[in-house]
Amino acid sequence: MTSNTDWVPPREDGLIKLMAVWSTKLSNSTTQTAYGWVAAECTATVAAITAFNTAYATYHTAPTPPNRLAKDEAKKTAIAAMRKFAAERIRSNSKMTPPQRLELGIPIHDTEPTPVPVPAAGPAAKAEITSAVPGRVRVHYLGGKPYGVDRIEIAWLLSETPIDNPHLLTNKETFSRNPWEHDFSDDRGKKAYYALRYLTKEGNSPWSNVQEVIVP
Repeated sequence: MTSNTDWVPPREDGLIKLMAVWSTKLSNSTTQTAYGWVAAECTATVAAITAFNTAYATYHTAPTPPNRLAKDEAKKTAIAAMRKFAAERIRSNSKMTPPQRLELGIPIHDTEPTPVPVPAAGPAAKAEITSAVPGRVRVHYLGGKPYGVDRIEIAWLLSETPIDNPHLLTNKETFSRNPWEHDFSDDRGKKAYYALRYLTKEGNSPWSNVQEVIVP
């Protein structure tokens, strides 16, 4: 990705070279059609560039204060016209490739956000048993959510047979803030198995290891 510096050359010699490229491109009817440019807008922009070139040549032939002022004003007008044309007809023009934009001096910026990698492992978790509320189980994910994670998914199942495969946990819920809570008051004393994973826009992380908690 290019830097965010101004694409208009700060020195007049560099500006004149860039303007020559613009004049050639914008004056070409074939290019106008290929890029979907409006001919009248191209003509007006080229006219502003030509006016600056004329004022520039006049000043360097006769460097008087009035001629300098005329040059500077023509320069402002030409740059304003180029910026307007760039904003409206070049930057987001799907008919132009990045190299074609660069040829006119327009920097290439990212148009798509960089995808955030999906976490390579599920979150560590810890079950909390609260004696104040019999049958209530709370599960905390440890540490903060990685950048790009939208929610946490928990899979759980009551089972007297040990479970170590998270895909066998058929009950699933999502939550975004600690803790996840569930009322197991009708199943006190039973074993609950659970596992967690991260959910992101780009995909889901693997499940964490299955853990066991006895419903109080």
